[in-house]
Amino acid sequence: MVLDDPPPQEIICPDAGNCPVTNHLPELRFQTVSAGRKWFRVYDAKWGYDEHNRGFGNTRFAPIDDPVAGVRLPSMYLGATQAAVLLETVFRGVGEQEPRVIYQRHLRGQLMAHVEVPAPVALADLRNPELRRMGIERRQIVSSDEEHYPCTRRLAIAALGQSGGQTAAGLIWHSRQAELNGLPPEEVVVLYGTPRFNSERGLWGWFGPGALSLYDGPGRLIVDEVAERIGAVVEDEGD
Repeated sequence: MVLDDPPPQEIICPDAGNCPVTNHLPELRFQTVSAGRKWFRVYDAKWGYDEHNRGFGNTRFAPIDDPVAGVRLPSMYLGATQAAVLLETVFRGVGEQEPRVIYQRHLRGQLMAHVEVPAPVALADLRNPELRRMGIERRQIVSSDEEHYPCTRRLAIAALGQSGGQTAAGLIWHSRQAELNGLPPEEVVVLYGTPRFNSERGLWGWFGPGALSLYDGPGRLIVDEVAERIGAVVEDEGD
């Protein structure tokens, strides 16, 4: 199968006169996550559980090009808890909509992987305590709306550029979706692949059940538990 090349990165603000995103990142601190650290990932069953996105889509910190190598960086998003990764994927946007509903058909083919980081990785720290230290408000980088994703992607490039060469391989922050749903801070990560971090398939280990379907069985029970926590419902319409 021939795969298309990713389109050029988009990092130009669409509304520079009213942009809430900061123009400058102070000196960041980097946290090294040890090998074996446990994370959760929601992914489409068409792809591998540890397969990075090749550089498509429109998210807060991806897709971007490496500031040193100049190549498109593969990426994957991870959550420190099951709730975090579900809020950032299947429940994304529920905190800003009424009624607070997702549809069961959107869970078909969606899996939750329980994975272990295969090697130490340095992450630029954008969690709440670090933002306060730097004098940056959450809305200026980690909780701006989708319109300004090009701006936050530009900051991700700047963060990687601060790391000195190709040391840092991602960012860690507190989930906007948890904030919108009135939950305590939840850690989420974007991890960039080769040349920042080896993105060869088959390197990541499993823990617990490995992978769960979100459509039915134990995985669906987890979805229903999170839905109850945030006052949302999963409906069968069109399934």
